[in-house]
Amino acid sequence: MKVTKQVATDERLSWNRNGGIVLVAFLERVGVEHSVARLVELARLTNIDLIKQLRRFTEARVIDRRTDLDVVPAADHFWLPIERVDRARARLQQADDADLRELVAERGLDIDRALGGFSTQQPYPVALGKALRDARIARGTSQAEVARMASTLSSAALSTFENGHALPTLITLAELAHIYGVDATELIVGAACRSKPDKQVLALRVAEPTFRAVLTHQFAARRVRDLARKKAQR
Repeated sequence: MKVTKQVATDERLSWNRNGGIVLVAFLERVGVEHSVARLVELARLTNIDLIKQLRRFTEARVIDRRTDLDVVPAADHFWLPIERVDRARARLQQADDADLRELVAERGLDIDRALGGFSTQQPYPVALGKALRDARIARGTSQAEVARMASTLSSAALSTFENGHALPTLITLAELAHIYGVDATELIVGAACRSKPDKQVLALRVAEPTFRAVLTHQFAARRVRDLARKKAQR
């Protein structure tokens, strides 16, 4: 990755906004390979700033990289696999602000199209419940069968989880993910990003998507417990 042409400095640019611009470029072209030169054209960042973001997202396994050794010098190509779109959108959602939207629009990119209606108004427990139900159905198991495989879980409890009326502990969530053959991290990150942003989590300004999703889960679980306690006291 050779550093070549530099572009003018913009005071609105920051580490997260640079990353946001790069993610929008990839999200509008999912699965398409891009050379560094092409990404410089799309993102309008300096080569060095672009390369830092490409390394960042490659190391985080958001985007993939391929090196073409048949040319001299060797050329790198990057793309966003379709199975990592949710992960990319989770990071973009964290960087989303008024300045980023201006920067993206100036480059002829569309942040709303990149997000694709990613952030909705459904509560986190509902989003997680849908994810759990979809994973169970994809596995081809009934609630009763899952309850027999998970010794500490009843089919009634699983039903409340899938309906969004209760939240499993993180340990139970990991057990369910194991039964379904899916990644527990992907379940909570996807649910957090498909639900209304949690104000308590936003106030903490946590940038790492997995930790942010864990906090979303824990805050939601606390609210569910508090509501149940209040109902019991009536």
